[in-house]
Amino acid sequence: MVLVFGVVGILAAAGAFEEDGRGGGATDSPAPSVPRASASTPSAAPTPRTPPTSAGRTPGTPSAAGVLAFGATQRYEDGVEVTVSAPDRFTPSEAAAGHRTGYTAVTVQVTVRNGSDERLELALVQVSARDGDGREATRIFDVGPELGSGLTGALLPGRKAVAAYGFDVPPGKGAALDVEVRIGFERPSAFWSGTIP
Repeated sequence: MVLVFGVVGILAAAGAFEEDGRGGGATDSPAPSVPRASASTPSAAPTPRTPPTSAGRTPGTPSAAGVLAFGATQRYEDGVEVTVSAPDRFTPSEAAAGHRTGYTAVTVQVTVRNGSDERLELALVQVSARDGDGREATRIFDVGPELGSGLTGALLPGRKAVAAYGFDVPPGKGAALDVEVRIGFERPSAFWSGTIP
């Protein structure tokens, strides 16, 4: 009897008789407490990064399609900036070269600012245009709105140059104009697009 009471006492001290009826002896020890994730406890999984949006772009840089609106400025890393104004219709003079009857004559102002530390050769500036149907617009040379040879000479650091370019837009369904400007060989072309008023 003493031996039985002794065994029962040891089992009771070891927690073999619990109120929830699990039983189990020494091998059924309670599991260590593990912190659980809750609304106030941050989870261990990293938060995914949100991809950058167009709001993070530098103002004046091309959109995802690589096209700027007329009046916007293209800025290059070396400090050179280019702006193309919205197109204006005009009536070519009798001395104009490049205009055909039935075509729409327009001009755009191209402004180049040299924010770099070196002289910029404007003779390397190329300006071209296409209509809304993708057809090439012919350059117009005229004395009326001073449509000469465009940007020429050298542009010193910190200075700007402005020149008008005339284009003969073929007749078509769309009254849109795309203008491409390329400055030198090391800078990519910049594109502007909009409607012809």
